[in-house]
Amino acid sequence: MADSPVKNADGPLGVTVKLNGTALADTVGVVSIRVETELNRVPEAVVTLADGSVAEQEFPLTDADTAKPGSEIEISAQFGSNTAQTLFTGIVTGLRLRIRSGSGGQLELSCRDKAVKLTGLCRTAVWSKTKDSDAMSALVQAAGLTADIAATDGPEADLVQHDCPDWDFLRLLADRNGLVLAVDAGKITAAAPDPSAAAKLTLTLGDDVLDFDARLDTVGLEKTVSVTGWDPAQQTATVQTSDAVAAGAWGSSALSDLTGVTGDRTRSQTASYAEGQVSLTSVAKARAARVALAALQGRCSYPGSAAARPGDTVEIKGVGDRMGGTAYVAGITHELGDGHWTTTARLGLPQGWRSDGIGPGGAAAGGLVAPVPGLQPATVVALTDSGSENPLSDSAMIKVSLPLSGDPPVEIWARYAQPYGSNGAGIQFLPEVGDEVVLGFFADDPAAPVILGSLHGGKLARTREATDGNDIKALTTRSGLEISFDDDKTVLTAKTPGGHSIVLSDDDTSVTVTDSTGNSIKMESSGVTVSSKGTLDLTAEGNITLSSSGGDVSVSGTNVTLSGDMGLTAKGGTSAELSAGGQTTVKGAMVMIN
Repeated sequence: MADSPVKNADGPLGVTVKLNGTALADTVGVVSIRVETELNRVPEAVVTLADGSVAEQEFPLTDADTAKPGSEIEISAQFGSNTAQTLFTGIVTGLRLRIRSGSGGQLELSCRDKAVKLTGLCRTAVWSKTKDSDAMSALVQAAGLTADIAATDGPEADLVQHDCPDWDFLRLLADRNGLVLAVDAGKITAAAPDPSAAAKLTLTLGDDVLDFDARLDTVGLEKTVSVTGWDPAQQTATVQTSDAVAAGAWGSSALSDLTGVTGDRTRSQTASYAEGQVSLTSVAKARAARVALAALQGRCSYPGSAAARPGDTVEIKGVGDRMGGTAYVAGITHELGDGHWTTTARLGLPQGWRSDGIGPGGAAAGGLVAPVPGLQPATVVALTDSGSENPLSDSAMIKVSLPLSGDPPVEIWARYAQPYGSNGAGIQFLPEVGDEVVLGFFADDPAAPVILGSLHGGKLARTREATDGNDIKALTTRSGLEISFDDDKTVLTAKTPGGHSIVLSDDDTSVTVTDSTGNSIKMESSGVTVSSKGTLDLTAEGNITLSSSGGDVSVSGTNVTLSGDMGLTAKGGTSAELSAGGQTTVKGAMVMIN
């Protein structure tokens, strides 16, 4: 059995505050100290020191370089001659001087763990073919901190951090993999909660428990968690489920009884990911694990001790079976002042994820990453993949650059929306490299972009100026090939930059085919006109027949030659005439007249 905190609570309280490695002099009065450490939060501390003289208008601690922002600070405490216990290690992030009438000044030091470097500033970044745990380690180490990240089960995939602080992105990645973040002295540990671990302290009512408050609440509990993802490569939905499984030994209520109070509900969650991009199984298990640790939550205060830290367990005794047992510690608060040191442990893990504080309507991006609101401008970088970056490994995606993401801009692969796309069929009009396009995101997920269309403007000019009548619609390719539609005159024109054209006109009821040299065929109500700027040849593998059902057929030219390899027949149904303005010659091997 773990020790009681009173085991080392005999003797007067001693407090040591070190600034830049040097302890404050005994003459400096420590008015109060409050240290807050909690899972998934950066630890913080507030140290209040007596400072200066109102009468002399001097406040030496406030003016000293040792306590200025950026100074390293370490707080430890112990009772009597017991070993000092470190409560906090970090940096001074802010100062506050408070002067009240009738009393001296007080200097208040606001302190945070060095992990505060990860908070506040939003940024956009992409990790190509990276596991969640590797990206988490890289983020922590890039800030000069120590990382101890449990390996995640998900595959190597493209991860997109969109316009959010590194700390928030860490939390989102931890959440979806069922991990919690514990921060201590610049070291960030990400591990799955272990409520069955051996207790660090034994807390007994009537012995060392000062205050106890626990609540059992079944509202919001789900028996099963279901996560559905979409696989664009296979064109199928993937569903993974996990049941809430009791963990630890806090309380006597069976989890199955608690989830049944509200009807054994199933929480359904959707994601724009496929199983190959993120482990949907891990997401389902992570949500289910939160249910088990959220049913029973509370607080317990006891004489000061740093033996239990966030992520540990404590054993609660003397409060009955329903609220007693081994409880998971989510947070620790130390309060020191007036010779007293009290520690309060927050028990149980809140059910909500980092992404759950979004109000009604559900979490954007499935609650798995920081969402992208609205649309984004982008520039086309590549239409083909020379390596293996393309998530779908085929021609279904286009690489684009996000100019608003920073310098250099982030580049991602996006699917391209077409008016018609089917298996081996569809419309294929891809944008050009360098074109400006509009990006949307499935469920606001930055890892699921889709190109919605292209934009004209600036250097990307339209092919023709717009008019209020909007009569002309046109499709023009990069080389100048064009199909245009005139709704005013109902004319369809197809033409090439070399001068070839086909015009279908309802305006003058004609169809005209013209080549670049001026040769043409025109079909209209009055007839068909074939015009050639040079020689006109009619050839056929079979017969050629020229006939007119109601009119004459005329053949004229400077010289007209009719010849047949085997024979030539010229006859008239009523009459026939062979004449010439000059000499007429009729000859043959045998000439027969009548």
